[in-house]
Amino acid sequence: MLPKVSVVMSVYNGEQYLQESIESVLNQTFTDFEFIIIDDGSVDSSWEILTRYAREDQRIKLFKNTENIGLTKSLNKGLKLAQGEYVARQDADDVSSLERFEKQVKLLDQSPEVVLVSCNIEWIDPEGHFIAKQPRECDRDLVAWYLLYYNHLAGHSQVMFRQKPVKNLGGYSEDYRYSQDYELWSRLIKVGDIVILSDALLQQRRHDKSISAAKKLDQDTYSLSNSKRNIIQLLGKELNLEELNALRGFWLGHWCSSFFPSSQKVSSIHSRIKEIYQVFVLQSVQQNRCNSDLSFRLRVRIAQQFAFWFVSLSIRREFKSKFKISLYVLIWYPPALLDCCLQDIKKVILHMFRLLVSTHQIKTE
Repeated sequence: MLPKVSVVMSVYNGEQYLQESIESVLNQTFTDFEFIIIDDGSVDSSWEILTRYAREDQRIKLFKNTENIGLTKSLNKGLKLAQGEYVARQDADDVSSLERFEKQVKLLDQSPEVVLVSCNIEWIDPEGHFIAKQPRECDRDLVAWYLLYYNHLAGHSQVMFRQKPVKNLGGYSEDYRYSQDYELWSRLIKVGDIVILSDALLQQRRHDKSISAAKKLDQDTYSLSNSKRNIIQLLGKELNLEELNALRGFWLGHWCSSFFPSSQKVSSIHSRIKEIYQVFVLQSVQQNRCNSDLSFRLRVRIAQQFAFWFVSLSIRREFKSKFKISLYVLIWYPPALLDCCLQDIKKVILHMFRLLVSTHQIKTE
């Protein structure tokens, strides 16, 4: 009997967190899987840890690269070895919740139109302490919209996908040493639906030695290259790097306001998003890949993003910019402006309250 799921992990000098990651897989409530682990030329004790676990659990299948070939090629090697109907990814420093596989298999079994299922994730520090939740769930017909600009899934280690569609696409592109997951999702979304579960089923570890931290500049370069390709394929037009960065910053500003571009770019951002919106909605309708209210939901979402930008600016120092951005909130979805004003009023009241408290403390002294 072939396993239902093939779990694929690549390890490179991962001794510090490897045991916890492996045990989070072996202790899953869903047990019908093989666990393919590729040691990518580690020089620490990773291989000794792996062989010890392999002796204890026959589901583990170990392979060792004679030299370090990188994550992308190692994952493709794992894909070729995989026998399961579904493939689950797991990084050597992350921790899966015990019900992760069970919930993801259930969704794929019940939804043949879905090619990949992801989930919300939690960030943890090197010691395993909770940092923050990364809520990425959204309507499934909006995933393709977000993938135009950035990797909305926010990770790699939390996904499970159907093996055949990914193999039919040729697996991971070996032109991408980093951000290979985002590049693959951008192709896979054209084959079927991607669903992001609201459950946080993975703890993603944030530490200085992770690829996201150690190779951030290279990763950003590959990621932007993929975003550029996505939008060019949609519009049939070239975009320069400055415009691409502004578009990405506009959408990432929701997570961190420092990502928002200069407010001087607001008109050009609005014009380009309007163009992308029109083509995206038209194609989605023609391909029958969306609900009937996609156009409305996108307008609301775009207005909300302009609203986040509006709220992030100072009333005192950036009033003109706030006024200009508020006009685009009105254009996309007028009710969103009311929320902006209410948040600004709250900020003013809080500021006044702090001034009163400070003044009272000075008088008391």
